[in-house]
Amino acid sequence: MVLASAEALDAFYRDLFLPLVWRATWRHGLSKDDARDVVQEAFLLAVVKMSGEGNPRSWLFQVVDNLCANHQRKTFRRARLVAKWGLEGLSQVEPTGHLEEEASD
Repeated sequence: MVLASAEALDAFYRDLFLPLVWRATWRHGLSKDDARDVVQEAFLLAVVKMSGEGNPRSWLFQVVDNLCANHQRKTFRRARLVAKWGLEGLSQVEPTGHLEEEASD
């Protein structure tokens, strides 16, 4: 396994990661934390699915756009369900789909 130099990692972060986070934040209106999560998910997909063909930069930008749209749909659905069913007392939906109740003091 080859380890990247600090300069190469800095260049990668500055030239590819930050522009993708900026795109997710400004173009899609996500928070910086959500944008970073989406970009990290895009990089994980790239490791698994991207072939050596085509332009990897444009592929990543397209994947980030699609993941942002998915994130926004999920957020709007949750807000609509909370409003419709009065689920304010529930803190979050776990990835398994089970609702987790807030602990009351």
